[in-house]
Amino acid sequence: MKAIKWLDENLEEIILVILCGVMACIMILQVIMRYAFRSSLSWSEELTRFLFIWSAFLSISYCTRKRLNIQITMLLEALPIRIRYTLMIIVDIVMVCLFGYLTPAAINYLGQTIANNQLSTALRLPMSVIYLAPVVGFILAIIRHLQSIAYDVSEMKKALAEEAAK
Repeated sequence: MKAIKWLDENLEEIILVILCGVMACIMILQVIMRYAFRSSLSWSEELTRFLFIWSAFLSISYCTRKRLNIQITMLLEALPIRIRYTLMIIVDIVMVCLFGYLTPAAINYLGQTIANNQLSTALRLPMSVIYLAPVVGFILAIIRHLQSIAYDVSEMKKALAEEAAK
């Protein structure tokens, strides 16, 4: 159970750190190859782009988990508890609906890519590996927003109980 909780709290962050580290190493290697050896790597730009795509889609769920999405905190904190949490829950529901709408389209594109057996130019990687990123990112975002809804409901109940006790 501790392992699942740890993964729940750290999964996206660890993957994002690894992806950013690998991207940085590849870019440094490419710079060294170009300026020190006057030769460039044919695959470095493509791999860096693919890693960036994966990090962009994984960062959606990371930002949701850490509540780093755009919000007007000062306005939220000025609102009464019930309205504040209700608005937060509504935003999460809208986001679940948005990602629920986008996920089938992402799955459709993934299916088309698999059916066409497309390969990337330099690495000859199946493009389905890249088109899997939005599917994974959107599904993780849905899960994280559902977790946020559950957390907000429990926090609102606690806050209202504390307010009633005063």
